[in-house]
Amino acid sequence: MDHLLPKSTCPHIIDQKVISHGKYQGLATVTYIDPRDSTKTERERDFIFLVGRPRPNPVGTLMPNVYQDADGTWCTILVQQFRPQYESDTMEFPAGFISRRGGGGETAEQAAVREMEEETTKTGTVLAASPSLTSEPVRIAARLTGVLLRAADKQGAEAGQQRLDKGEFAVEWKVPLLELEDRLWAFEREGIVVDPRVWTFAMGIKCAAMLDMHKN
Repeated sequence: MDHLLPKSTCPHIIDQKVISHGKYQGLATVTYIDPRDSTKTERERDFIFLVGRPRPNPVGTLMPNVYQDADGTWCTILVQQFRPQYESDTMEFPAGFISRRGGGGETAEQAAVREMEEETTKTGTVLAASPSLTSEPVRIAARLTGVLLRAADKQGAEAGQQRLDKGEFAVEWKVPLLELEDRLWAFEREGIVVDPRVWTFAMGIKCAAMLDMHKN
């Protein structure tokens, strides 16, 4: 099974062993020495990896976003989906894998717009893209790219429509930015698990509002 994990070129990695794997994910143990450890003590850690996905490159994208509704209120678009690993629904930003089809595949920015159009009734314009991100604190050996979008309603034949796979369901939420923290607590009381990146986004908005108050 170890062929599922390419040999590491990092000098601090001593060994990697695959414990088990499924169709999409596997569990492995890595033996390593922290580069700052003068005692050269070997340590072990379990981690999850994605089968068939090279680790150095971002494999997925997530889309924090802003959306101005018809009343002029600035909002963000979230999706509610059932996640069996949590045995409940989660509240997340739209997100998904970067496609490898068609030669070189697509960029993170292209994937972000496509996923927004698939999971919601919105399209998006790229405002910014992140450096390579980790999946911490859950240790999955996969990198992500965050892409900030300005969302807008789809027009034409796809107006008001999602593009979901058979058996896939995503409930779209439009949440005013200034109400986001309170709404996330309300979702939690309903038994919905909140994605940490959505919470971080809410805290960023709260910090910006606090700094603006102090400035004035």
